[in-house]
Amino acid sequence: MKAKELLRRYAAGERNFQRANLCGQDLKGKDLSGSDFSYANIRGANFSHTILKDTDLTGVKAGLRGGWFIATGLLVVLVILAILSNSAVIVAIASITVIGTSAFAASSSYCGSYYGFYYRTLALALTASIAVGVVGGTSLVLSLAISRFATGSISPFIIAVGCIPVGLSLIGCIVLAGVGTKSGTVSAVVDARGSRIFGAFTTVLIGITDELMKFSIISTGGTSFLGADLTGANFTQANLGHTTFREAILDSVCWFQARGLERCQIRLRHLNNQYLRQLITTLNGQDQNFDFSNLQKVNLQGANLQDARFMGANLNHSNLRNANFSRAILKQTQLEGADLTGAILTGVYIEDWGITSTTNLEKVQCDYVYMRVPTKANPNPLRKPDNLRETFAEGEFADFIQPFFDTLDLYHSQDVDPRAVSIALKKLSQNHPEANLEIVAMEKRGQNSLNLKVRTAPTVDKSELSSEYFGDYNQLRALSETRLLLLTEKDDRIRSLEQMIQTALHQPTFNVETVQGDFMPEHRGININAGDNANISGVSSGDGVVNLGEISGNVTNTINQLPESSEPEQLSIKTLLTQLQQAIESDADLSTPDKSDLLEQVKSLAEAKKAEEPEKREGIVRKAMKMFDATLKSLPDTAKIVEACSKLLPLILKALGFPA
Repeated sequence: MKAKELLRRYAAGERNFQRANLCGQDLKGKDLSGSDFSYANIRGANFSHTILKDTDLTGVKAGLRGGWFIATGLLVVLVILAILSNSAVIVAIASITVIGTSAFAASSSYCGSYYGFYYRTLALALTASIAVGVVGGTSLVLSLAISRFATGSISPFIIAVGCIPVGLSLIGCIVLAGVGTKSGTVSAVVDARGSRIFGAFTTVLIGITDELMKFSIISTGGTSFLGADLTGANFTQANLGHTTFREAILDSVCWFQARGLERCQIRLRHLNNQYLRQLITTLNGQDQNFDFSNLQKVNLQGANLQDARFMGANLNHSNLRNANFSRAILKQTQLEGADLTGAILTGVYIEDWGITSTTNLEKVQCDYVYMRVPTKANPNPLRKPDNLRETFAEGEFADFIQPFFDTLDLYHSQDVDPRAVSIALKKLSQNHPEANLEIVAMEKRGQNSLNLKVRTAPTVDKSELSSEYFGDYNQLRALSETRLLLLTEKDDRIRSLEQMIQTALHQPTFNVETVQGDFMPEHRGININAGDNANISGVSSGDGVVNLGEISGNVTNTINQLPESSEPEQLSIKTLLTQLQQAIESDADLSTPDKSDLLEQVKSLAEAKKAEEPEKREGIVRKAMKMFDATLKSLPDTAKIVEACSKLLPLILKALGFPA
């Protein structure tokens, strides 16, 4: 298929060019995105600066055309004749004519004017190099001069340089063959010592020639993707030997089972490294060590990476969809912009891994993870979930790990004031309802430091929110205890948050308490004006007073809507919740805000019983139990409500279908 015909069809909307013969066609600078060239013949084709995004190039045949292989074969025949013939010089000179004619013919009949220009240059340079080498051994000077004179360009000039080792090798062969003929015996020349010298000399020349041919001669006549945009292209099972990828964009290209990459011009380090190239072309890195490797923007979709090490590796913006990372070490692995959709992460070690809000964790499969790599000094890997018999539910791992990187972090140093923290945070939420503030974690740091992790809307300015928060917090800390107490006692939300913060600060070891649920306050304002005449307003209105009678009535109504138990010998959920309600209301040691909070959770447990969706029921129960836990931890173990909850809550959880 001619280039003109292909472009006409593409413009008409056709994208299927499977098995097309595009040998030697010039498609430079065109936009062929989304085309299907699977199993096509693209040998010698020019795709320089062509846009080939998401192009299917499965099984394509790229690289050199037939004329190049013919010339190479004739060179081999020449070497053999030069060594074995009794008239080596004559045979060599005769063969030169054959090579020159064949290469020139190939340049004219097999390729168009673009590559023919280079082929003719090569033919002249190669012929001159060998001829001059035979006559006088000055192949270097004349091969360069002829090439430069014939073309006036630098690229053919470099091509001629690649011919020099070939000419020198032939000189050695011809001279040795000639001396052997003159003395009447080949063995007189190729003795034990001479053979070793000759072998070493030939090996060095072969190595030099191979590299020069790889980067100059051969790739010049092969398929060219110079400067092409191959983002997302698929080269599965492609034959790519002697293909140019210099300056090409190769983001997320699939190289699975591609052959000949070691003979291509590619500037990417991971494709020039044999170890990493094997990973990319086989998609099997099980039990292998890739620590500190640069694998940025590679395509490892579906790869088997079980038990592999990627400590400090760069996997930014890589395609890792459906890859199996089971038990892999991802300590300090950079994963910004990486696509882990559907990846298996069960048992991975994620100590200080570099995920960000741009890391895609959609549909990740993960039963448990380890928060750090165990060492002799610290063998505990910090499994999550902590309970060895517990695993993450479907989609739960993404929810678990999300708060650790996409949050507003409010770090408080020594002498944290929980009451001031609670008031400042509520004021921030009131002032910025569009931020959708939600407390997701409280972390105790050191002896008396606290880090609050608050989830926000993606578009908000976290720096601005942090500055405003700490401005209010520092002003509140300057207020008297009486004024702060006034704010706290009039607002049950502030009171509850204060108790949670106090609980987090008194944990004996590092702990993270996840508090699910919105922190959107009622529509009341808090105005702070700290100074010599500190003024606080917005919390003394009637709607801020807790009405336990109204709350208790709502709880009773919700419980009464529940059905009676079908098993008379067992206490019904209705009876258990009623007993818990009565225990809360009758405890004289509980403050009014605490009673209000716990009664609200009793109501939530009653509503959970009516929820039909298991996920919704689980979320309601989880939130309620965390509120119970936070409140009860601030009370002494001898408190009546603590004893009542320890008996009733396990029975209520069992009635709701959850383990106690």
